[in-house]
Amino acid sequence: MKKKSIVLLVIMMMVTTVYTLSLGNTIYSQQQNESSILDSIDVKNANLTLGKPFYTETFEFPISQNLGESENISTSTNSVYSFKGNGTLDNLQITASGSGNEVLRDDGTYFLTGRALFASPQNGTASYSFEAITNTTGEGIRTSLGAAFFDANATGDLESLRSIVGVYESYIDESHGKGIFAMWHIKDLLP
Repeated sequence: MKKKSIVLLVIMMMVTTVYTLSLGNTIYSQQQNESSILDSIDVKNANLTLGKPFYTETFEFPISQNLGESENISTSTNSVYSFKGNGTLDNLQITASGSGNEVLRDDGTYFLTGRALFASPQNGTASYSFEAITNTTGEGIRTSLGAAFFDANATGDLESLRSIVGVYESYIDESHGKGIFAMWHIKDLLP
């Protein structure tokens, strides 16, 4: 009798184990078969082509650069800087100003963060925050690639910049104190 009880107990444990494992596989297979709305969405901008920039700017900065002065870009490991420039946004003349922080990274590049303001002669304004990575070429040209995140408070003839994302590049010739800046609007990210 004792032997039959042990055999019966072993059989029940085996049946319970097989049943439990089969439930797990059923749940897993049901999860695999569930569909998501993401299954039917095509990734937009899969082959991103930037085209012509919507904003271009030329700017100047002092050739002599003193550490710690906010009007200059410095070569310390961490510096604060400000900038001013004049540009064209879709045939509209713009003045741009801003400030930021530049931090030297272990690989010799710089990480830039900051805020900027666009203003038009018709009292339109649009502000944005930005981040970029900067490197210096062998010819001494500082190149930056970054992203701009416009605030929702754009006004007047700059209202079209509300809550948009832009990507930009800039080139600075430190030996001549000149720079150029171009920004592209990343369109159609949202329906």
